[in-house]
Amino acid sequence: MLKVTVGIPSFNEEKNILNLLQSLIKQKSEHFTICEIIISDDSSDDTIRLIEEFATNNSEAAIRCLHHSSRMGVANAWNEIFQKAKGDVIVLYDGDVIPHKDSIREMLSALDGRVVLSISNSEPTRSVSVAGRAATCVSSWLRFVRNKRLSQYTAIGRGLSIRTNIAKKIAIPSDIIAVDLYLECKVLEFKFDVAYNDRSVVYFCPPGTIADFNSQVLRSLKGHKQIRHCIEKFNIRLPLDVALRQTVRVFLSDPLGALAVAVCYSLLPYHKHRLKGLDSSKWYIAQSTKSTSNLSIHNPSSYTDMRPGQRSFK
Repeated sequence: MLKVTVGIPSFNEEKNILNLLQSLIKQKSEHFTICEIIISDDSSDDTIRLIEEFATNNSEAAIRCLHHSSRMGVANAWNEIFQKAKGDVIVLYDGDVIPHKDSIREMLSALDGRVVLSISNSEPTRSVSVAGRAATCVSSWLRFVRNKRLSQYTAIGRGLSIRTNIAKKIAIPSDIIAVDLYLECKVLEFKFDVAYNDRSVVYFCPPGTIADFNSQVLRSLKGHKQIRHCIEKFNIRLPLDVALRQTVRVFLSDPLGALAVAVCYSLLPYHKHRLKGLDSSKWYIAQSTKSTSNLSIHNPSSYTDMRPGQRSFK
């Protein structure tokens, strides 16, 4: 049976962390066991107390919380989890998501042969705000692209798994913004493969404000620009024709979402100058995404299976 270490980078997740932990202890399979949950925590709110109480009441979950008195960033958290992990595989989740009950099982099913990094399908919950509709539209585009081919958009930090022996060879520089893309590139550098599994679903709350939506867009752009040499080195830049075809496809299927994207993007220059910390790995926090209280741990109904199985790429 495969031993799994679940790793969670945490920064002020008092609204979310209990929902995530409750969903994790419900992840069951005859093919794996969660041997430990490691939380690398930089919080200054009530997160640490909630984690400690949950760990006391659920001792079988083997929760280890590694608390830091100052904000260290996601790169530091992932590095710490990589080095401390005892499982055969490390599953990483953001602190503000809810995994589907079969999320881990589906991710692990893709780790076969040369595949050492498996990426989940991030699904937003339903939102009627302009920013929420825009995020849903962009998520649909990303899903189409991930099902199509390997690119700089394949890896997503909301939910992924990696072989522990490979992860322990990786040290992410502390200033890296796009830590998920960096991890993808390191795996390719080691001559291993990456898989996207559409059936390994992780739910997240989309941003509720245009400022929060644009902060995520700008952070992604800066993160990709920071390591664009890796994108070119491994020839994973998404071809323009593929990007355009998928854009037309998504916009035709969701015209209101397309309009919402246009509205948000029109304000990017304003938010680029207005928002602080976009050049830092310790970025501006999109507070409107920081509540999973409306996400049921019994799994929202927004997910529809687009295609059977996973996609593996070299």
